Amino acid sequence: MSDTVRKNYSGTIKLECALCGGHMEIDYDNDIAKCPFCGNSKLLVENDEVVRERIINKTLKDVASEKIQADREVEMTRLKLQTQEEMEQKLGKIRRSPLTVIVALLTIGSLFVAVDSFLLDYWISAGIMGFQTLLFLISWLMRMSLIKGARIHLHTLASMVAILLIIPFVMFIGVLHRSYDKYVWPQNNLTAMLPKPKSEYGGIETDIADQFIINIGKVKDDDYNTYVEECMESGFSLRIERSEYEYRTFKAYDESGAELELRFFPHLNEMQISITTFKEFYELTWPERGLFALLPEPEATKGIINSEDEDSISVLIANTPVTEFNKYVDACIEAGFAEDIFKTEESFSAEHIDGVNIIINYHVSDVMEILVYIW
Repeated sequence: MSDTVRKNYSGTIKLECALCGGHMEIDYDNDIAKCPFCGNSKLLVENDEVVRERIINKTLKDVASEKIQADREVEMTRLKLQTQEEMEQKLGKIRRSPLTVIVALLTIGSLFVAVDSFLLDYWISAGIMGFQTLLFLISWLMRMSLIKGARIHLHTLASMVAILLIIPFVMFIGVLHRSYDKYVWPQNNLTAMLPKPKSEYGGIETDIADQFIINIGKVKDDDYNTYVEECMESGFSLRIERSEYEYRTFKAYDESGAELELRFFPHLNEMQISITTFKEFYELTWPERGLFALLPEPEATKGIINSEDEDSISVLIANTPVTEFNKYVDACIEAGFAEDIFKTEESFSAEHIDGVNIIINYHVSDVMEILVYIW
């Protein structure tokens, strides 16, 4: 059984173990003293004065600790309010800055471009500009503090990404992207001159007496090459022109003078077919008015006046072989179209001494096209 000793409030207590004589040094906060040598224990009993002193000392400690904690919380609150005030000042400057107005204007501008691209069937460009509009809008909302919790520099990142989207937009602007339904291949004089495309999906753009244009979807590379060969077998094998840039083109004429042009867009799997013929010619009395008065009268009498006004005329003359084309060019030079001459086997352009310009083209079907205009 443990022995009991009286304990005074003096910081530490030095005792001698009753069993082994070992020394025990005990802190005053402990109520039981235990010998480190033999394990003998003693209960330390405090008097009333020591108890009161212990309570007072503990109370003072608690009060001091609570004061330190309260001071710490006050300081943390002060720093938090200071940080919030500094943040509000920064946000206020951002809201009032000219850059915020610029971002708002860019948001509106990119929205208009996105809508315009969509209406023109430039769907890729419209999607890019739509995403750019969203980024500009998010940037503006952040700058106006309407999006809470966002870091202060995220609006700059959003604006930079939006500006970089101009690069793919420029790359795809003008690239048509349509969705097609099944079309019905019309039966008329122009389509009778062409083979029917393999794809059944497309949309007719123009179908009039002298011109037919259709856009064909779901066209593969081999389909386009095959269609070109079929068109050549159908008679479009004169004055063939081919080109390949962002898209491929094939242009040719048949013996009647009909002009065929194919355009193939590999990245969209689309092909445009365009065929144009001349209108029916009639007996033409050569006018002597306006710009007609500057021109020599052609030997052929059948033709068409496509357009005529004070600043330009456009005329087609039939039954004009290449020899007659060359004679008419020489006559135009003698008539005063002798400045800045450019001539090939099938075209001629020059400027009159009075500043009037002329372009003459020779077509396969012995048709001469005359265009006169004033800048």
